[in-house]
Formats: sequence, structure tokens, C-alpha cells
Amino acid sequence: MASRRISSLLSRSLSTYLTSPVVGRTSCVRRGLQRYSTASAIDEPITPPVDINYTKLLINGKFVDAASGKTFHTVDPRTGKAIADVAEGDSEDVNRAVSAARKAFDEGPWPKMTAYERSRILLKFADLIEKHNDAIAALETWDNGKPYEQAAQIEVPMVARLFRYYAGWADKIHGLTVPADGPYHIQTLHEPIGVAGQIIPWNFPLLMFAWKVGPALACGNTVVIKTAEQTPLSALYVANLCHEAGIPPGVLNVISGYGPTAGAALCSHMDVDKLAFTGSTSTGKLVLELAAKSNLKPVTLELGGKSPFIICEDADIDQAVETAHFALFFNQGQCCCAGSRTFVHESIYDEFVAKAKARAANRSVGDPFKQGIEQGPQIDPEQFNKILGYIKSGINSGATLETGGDKMGSKGYYIQPTVFSNVTDDMLIAKDEIFGPVQTILKFKSIEEVIRRANASDYGLAAGVFTQNIDTANTLSRALKAGTVWINCYDIFDAGIPFGGYKMSGIGREKGEYSLRNYLQVKAVVTALKNPAWL
Repeated sequence: MASRRISSLLSRSLSTYLTSPVVGRTSCVRRGLQRYSTASAIDEPITPPVDINYTKLLINGKFVDAASGKTFHTVDPRTGKAIADVAEGDSEDVNRAVSAARKAFDEGPWPKMTAYERSRILLKFADLIEKHNDAIAALETWDNGKPYEQAAQIEVPMVARLFRYYAGWADKIHGLTVPADGPYHIQTLHEPIGVAGQIIPWNFPLLMFAWKVGPALACGNTVVIKTAEQTPLSALYVANLCHEAGIPPGVLNVISGYGPTAGAALCSHMDVDKLAFTGSTSTGKLVLELAAKSNLKPVTLELGGKSPFIICEDADIDQAVETAHFALFFNQGQCCCAGSRTFVHESIYDEFVAKAKARAANRSVGDPFKQGIEQGPQIDPEQFNKILGYIKSGINSGATLETGGDKMGSKGYYIQPTVFSNVTDDMLIAKDEIFGPVQTILKFKSIEEVIRRANASDYGLAAGVFTQNIDTANTLSRALKAGTVWINCYDIFDAGIPFGGYKMSGIGREKGEYSLRNYLQVKAVVTALKNPAWL
């Protein structure tokens, strides 16, 4: 079951989260489709159990107003109403933050302190995240709309785990000695790259913060990170904890603001030594272009996906239905690696579709602060309308709408869990990244056919395979052009597992040992030896 899969991420039970009874949900049938009660979505929203204390930019260890004095609303997706006014950083603020980061790197103690000292600070930071778990989770849910139980039981503990993982790496980064064809001593040094500019998305704000900040700090770099304008609150909160843990001023700077202003300034800055970006493929291309046009800084990109989830004829159908449901609908479908093309073998297709429809119709949707809620609202009206547009496209292109297909309630950005069958490869819902709770189920006949169709995409971020045959699993895992292939599971994100994409899904890898390479320079030092005793 999905509860066991998720609990394996953090070795804690989440069965209550995934199997809790649905709150306030009834159903009726109209025009042959399963319809959803909007009761749980339109109740008076629960007041989040957290105060908002950090809304300013963090520059050089202090929370400060934007140079322009401007602020912007961060919005509660449950209601569409403002939560707080947050400082709106722009190019001048990026200049201030980069200057602080540069000084902290060139003159400050962070890269000069022992790796063990850096490790101790990161471990203390992880302890503080754990101590403030519930408050951080409440901010994440309030700003983003994801279920509170998901944030509190999965994501925030994983953030602490990631920082502990990178704390463990801090004093294990080292170079090599290399034999030479002559009297020379050759060593390689793995040096911190300098000032890292980082831009994170709104779908997993804190996890992406950890994926980027963790390896950068462990390697001895300094950081300027721009948060998504939709979700600035949690990063500001945990950045304060980072300073409480003992990180020196200027080492971690947080800018809230918009992509065309603050984001573009960070990408173009001549004193930023490295960029890391997570977001859409179209924006990733702009980031790469700005980096190339400025100082040719190296860039890692984690971008979009249209990941295939392949269910073979020998699969346990009930388990496959639950895993495929989780692969697509997790986090309101707002996941770059969502299993958004569900390929099902023709011999089990009809049974799978019927059970997938029933599972989606029973998905609990409502206020994400309520116990047992599986799906909250989408992030904002732009994403909400985009998803509804894709649903309309699916209907117009001839796919069968099995369930869902409409918004829920009169306020907020709630969308019914939606399932399409009889989907073909040429439909937009089978090609484009919808980034919402829309499952598309396609039929296949043979392994050779599904490999060809699964790989016929501009993306290559992830893939899933469900089969009881080890030979089939091995064949598919090697043939699929994707950075991650999950076999009989999905969305397993342990700290040591590298993550990144093929093709237009990105450049480089995050998490695990591979991520350290993004934040290190390799230097060869060659010293002449005089009368060496050995070579």
C-alpha cells in the first residue's frame, strides 16, 4: 500500500495520513460520471496554528526591507486571500545579497573553518528543524495548499534528514594523489566553487531548499537563494533557524521576489559562480541563456517531466492501481516527476480503468489542515485555470472522462481528481506537463511498443514499472530514457538517491554524492620532486 511506501522514506508510519476516513464527502451520479461533494472544500478554513514572523529579505545575517520598499501578497490557495505582505526583492537586493555572500566567501570564516565545524553547524540546524517541525509544516501548508499531514509527517522530517546527510559529507570531501610519468607529486584539490545562486519552485519549497542549500554549504560555499513568489514563508523561517544554529552572516541569503526581476538579476550576476534552478523547462532555457551571456557560470537544472508509469499484464492490479494513483495525485499532481502517462497492458486495461476511477472518486479533497485530507487546492489561479484547460482539451480530443473534470467549491483553487481513459499519444493531455490531478490512462500491447512510446517524449525525468517478472523489470529499466526508474514503487526520495533528468528534463543531478560535484572545483597541483626515493 502507498502508506508503506511513503513510511519507508522516513521510517515512520503514515498509515493514518493515507487511510484516514474521508471527511465530509458524499457523491452523486450525473451524466454517467462520478461527482464530488464540495462540502469539505467550502467549509470555513481552519486557522493555521502558526504565527508569521519573517517576511523580510535575509541579507548578511539580518532581515531587511527591500531596497525599493515594495512588498507583495503571498496568498492562501484555500481562499485566494492574502496571508501576509512579503518584501519584494529586485536587482538592487540581489546585488546586496551577492556582495554579502562574496565577502563571506572571500573573507569570512565559513570556507576557512574545518569541515568538522561546518558539519556540527549543519547537524544543529537539522535538530532545530526537527524541533520546529509543526510550525514549519503549518507555514508550508498555508502558503502552498498541500496536506498538513504530508508536510508534517513526510516533508519537514525529510528536510532534517537531508541536512544531516550533507553534514555527514562535509568532512569526507577530498581529492586524490595521482602517479606521474616522472619526478612529480600530483594531487587534486576539491575546492568550493564560491557564491552559489539558487532558484527554487513553489511545489516543494522546503525540500528544494534542502536539495540545494545542503550540498552547497557542506562543500564550503556561500548561497543566495531566491524563493518562488507563491511560497516565500517557510524558507525565511528555516533560514532564521540556520543562523540560530551558528552559520556566519552572509553565508545564506534569502531573496523573495519575482523571476523577471530578482531571478533574472541572480542569473545574470557577474559575481555569482554557479547557478542551480528547479522549475519549468521553458524557464530553465532562460536561466541557461542568462548564465551563458554573463560570466558563463555553470548551471544545474531540474526541469519538467511527463513520466511514464508502465503496468504490465502480470501486475497485481490492486497494488498497481494504488501505486499509479499515488504516482499521479501526490501533492495535488504538482510534481515534476508525476507518473502522468499511465500505460496499462491491454489484457488488464478495462479492470484497471474501473478501479482507478473508483480510487480517484474516493480521494478526499478539502482544507489541507483537516485530518485525513489527501488533496488540497492547487497553488494559484494561473495553475488552476491551466489544469481546467487541459481537462477541456482532453474532452474535446475524444478521451473518455471517467470521473472528475471540474472545479470544487466556490472559493479557493480546488479541482476534482480526474481520470481519462482511451487516451492516445497525440493528445495534449498525453504530451504536455499538466501539473495537476489529472490521470491519463493509455493502452499498450507489447513491451517493445511501450518502450518506444514511453521514450517518445521531450522529457526524461522519471519512469515507473509495475511487474512481477524480473526480466521484464530489467529490460524496461535499461531501455527507458529517464533519470530515475522506480520498480514496483514510486516517489522514493531517500537522501542518497541522485535525482535528475535526461533530455529536456534537466542537466546534472541533485541529492546523493553526485550533488556535491555541482558545488566543487577540481584543481590539479603538480610539484617537482628532487631526488625522490620512489615514484
